[in-house]
This record gives sequence, C-alpha cells and structure tokens, in this order.
Amino acid sequence: MVYGLIIAAGKQSRFGSETPKALMPYGKKTLLDINVANMETVCDMVLVVTSLENYEWFHNYRRIIIESGKGCGDAVMQALSVLELHEDDTVFIQWGDCLHTNTIYHELRNKYDHTDKLLIPCVKEESPYVQIVPRKDNTIDVYFSKYGEKITEGFHDLSLFYGKAKLLHDYLCEFANKITVNDKYVHKHNNEMQFLDVFNETELKAEVVEFKNYKTFDFNTIEEFHALMESRVLR
Repeated sequence: MVYGLIIAAGKQSRFGSETPKALMPYGKKTLLDINVANMETVCDMVLVVTSLENYEWFHNYRRIIIESGKGCGDAVMQALSVLELHEDDTVFIQWGDCLHTNTIYHELRNKYDHTDKLLIPCVKEESPYVQIVPRKDNTIDVYFSKYGEKITEGFHDLSLFYGKAKLLHDYLCEFANKITVNDKYVHKHNNEMQFLDVFNETELKAEVVEFKNYKTFDFNTIEEFHALMESRVLR
C-alpha cells in the first residue's frame, strides 16, 4: 500500500488569511486539488491531515482529523497511527502549502529500492531556511536558521518525504517518548515535536535526492503567496 499524507493542520499564525494555505487558488484549482491529483497517480490512498479547528474547510476530501498544536512531527505521527500499517507500506509526506510538479513523485518511487532509508528531495541554496547535512552513516543532521543555528550553503528540503510508513511511525514514536515530560513535549525547538528534528534525535536513515534547478512553490505569508503567483516559479 502506498499512502499520501498532505499535512494541513497548522494554526496559520503567520499567514494572514482565514482560508487555509492548502486551499489557496492556483489557476482555476486550489493547491490541494493539484497535489491530490498528482499524488493519486502514484498512491493507493491520499489523505488530508486536518485539525479539530479547521477540518470543516476540508469536507470535500478524504481526511484524518487530529489534535493540533503539538508540532508537525506530532501531526505526522498521529496521522500514521490512524492507519493500519504493514511492514512494506510506503508513504509520501507533504506539507499542504507546497506545490510540486507531477514528475517528482514518480522519480521518488522509481528511485526507492526497498531500503530502510527515508528519501528527502532537496535543492542546494545559499543560507537555506533549513539546512540538511548528510553523514557517512546514512543519517543526517538538520540545522534551523529560525532557532539561531548557523546556516551555510547546503541542501534544503522540498517539504516532501517518501519511505516506509511503519518505520517512520516507529522512529517518530521514539522521538516523542524521548522528549515527553509530564505528558508534554519538552524540546529545545519550541517545546514541540518538529518533524525534521526526528533526524537529529533518532538514528532514522535518510538519503538526500538532489533536484537541480528545481523551483519550489511554498510560502508562509499571504504576501509571499501573491509574489509567487506573480512569478509562477514552479516548473
């Protein structure tokens, strides 16, 4: 079974619009419509992960409704926990405020060779928002500029991941157990369970898949969204 999870459960505190980011228009469709259609070409089931606060916006989609506010890593873990996972099931994880070309999903599936590594499509950037550093033991280190960590030129993820679903779930549970104190997450990064921190806090194996000259479409504010729409950078 190949699952697709589109994460759209955030609080949107920085966005500046009532409409969820995943439902912003791109041409005559929404970002979510395009992503669902693209992922359905490689997935057996595509699900939108929503929160108790925003799930009514997504009534036209197949949903998983979770408790939000605990970090995006916790959101992915909750969503995977709902599924009846088998050892060979795989999953695409994608953030709802991103948009990708259809071919990227096929390239990831074609590259997947049944190893226990999570595939991370990346581009190289100067001073990326998030820097991913591959290590020789097939693990990675992740650095975050928003937490004041030193960032240099390097790999930046495309907010898309692919690998074995049960394996990822188990490592997320390990991460959650590691940082839980009195039923709350206690961590250096906002006391939340951020998805990319799973690579820093566990031995989850990963492989960086570089996409050269790939233009990303992702945004944090309504102003950034309109600027991207004017340039139509995705290709």
